[in-house]
Amino acid sequence: MQKQKKISLNQRLLLIAGTAFVPMLFCLMYALVSLNNATTAYSKITHNVTYANQCMEFKDRMDYSMYLAVIGKKDYEVLGKGEMTVNGTVTVDPLKYIGETKKKCMELSNLATVEISRSQMRRMQNILESLEYRVVEMERMINGEGTYDENMDYLDQNIYMLTSIIEEGFISYIQNETTNLNEVRKEQEEQNRRVYSFCIGISILAISASVYFTIKALQSVTVPIRKLCDLTQKVAEGDFTVKSKVDDMDEIAVLTRSFNEMTEEIGGLVDDIKEKEKNLYLMETKLLQEQINPHFLYNTLDTIVWLAEDRQYKAVVSMVTSLSGFFRSTLSSGKDFITVREEENHIESYLKIQQVRYQDIMEYQIEMEPETLDIMIPKLLLQPLVENALYHGVKKKRGKSTILVRGWCEEERLIFKVIDNGKGMTLEELDHLRENIRRNPDERTSKSFGLANINQRIQHYYGKEYGLFIESELGVKTEATIIIKTSLS
Repeated sequence: MQKQKKISLNQRLLLIAGTAFVPMLFCLMYALVSLNNATTAYSKITHNVTYANQCMEFKDRMDYSMYLAVIGKKDYEVLGKGEMTVNGTVTVDPLKYIGETKKKCMELSNLATVEISRSQMRRMQNILESLEYRVVEMERMINGEGTYDENMDYLDQNIYMLTSIIEEGFISYIQNETTNLNEVRKEQEEQNRRVYSFCIGISILAISASVYFTIKALQSVTVPIRKLCDLTQKVAEGDFTVKSKVDDMDEIAVLTRSFNEMTEEIGGLVDDIKEKEKNLYLMETKLLQEQINPHFLYNTLDTIVWLAEDRQYKAVVSMVTSLSGFFRSTLSSGKDFITVREEENHIESYLKIQQVRYQDIMEYQIEMEPETLDIMIPKLLLQPLVENALYHGVKKKRGKSTILVRGWCEEERLIFKVIDNGKGMTLEELDHLRENIRRNPDERTSKSFGLANINQRIQHYYGKEYGLFIESELGVKTEATIIIKTSLS
């Protein structure tokens, strides 16, 4: 059986957005196309009717112009000057007027929306040709020997009869187009009902799919994180054999694998602590345990659960990525030395996580000179100082404080400073801390274990002239300075 392909958290979020956006966009396009078709049909029919109405004056102008030609024996070209008569009718040149009307009939035939209207206009062109022939014959009779009575009788039987038929043709065209307008209106009403039903159906499906995928996404985040929280509690109680099952390939799976690696690594480190309690490896393992603080992990996972339940998925991805990076840097694949760049990434991951929790009181800056980034240093050198600045400086002062981490080279020395403008210390507290840093491991208090460990590790690797130096002023700032060589001798 083929294994089902897993998708990441980002892909799930895009899927949720797609199930809501794409169907709605399709509905909108469908409705717009339907509206455009209806508008085009209405516009075309309205234009045809309006244009045909303009031809309705044909009979009056033609009949009166021919009447004047018969009784006044006026030339057609003279009538074509377009003089307005007493009754308001403008005269026309009958032959030219017939030619113009034939062109209009051809246009109306091309514009017609129903076949009967096109057929009507083609018949009209034939009738206009017959009328044209009669008008030419009428002109011959007027200029010839036809009597007045003969001319009037020919006018009535041949000219007036055909203009009446032409007028009826235009009326029929308008009626046919108007009837089609009603059909278009009925068809559009039916189309509107279909569009409405279609959009309602698509909307229901889109909403249902979005809700389904949202629930699945929430479950894919909250369920494994809650399991991790439970396992973390067991780790906090000292059980390092726990493992979480990894099924997916998303960011939560990365965190789970990091957790499994962490617990396995911690278990091995704890065994080493029992065997090598008084050597340097003991100190580094204890420091590692402090970094992999189960309560810190538990609080962070709690925050991720809260963000996930609040659907702040981007914040969840950022927190999971930072937490995963933090643990990977902490473990460092068992290496004792890492680059300044890796240490910088480590403390930045830690500060990003903490800033989510303490964004109202904490800001941070990291300024490492480029020439320092590839220098190898003992791992976990700066993070305990950053943590100490947060918990003993920033958190104990009202208002917002800043943690500044700097690193630069000076001659053959590498200097780091961790400065916070938090609570600071009294002179008595500062002296007690300095003394505690210099004590032997079995004489130290637990509160300054991390700082003392850093100082002893530095002196072990670089010599007694290097180490950790603390300066502080109550209510102003605390400044921790590390001085080491740029390379091991």
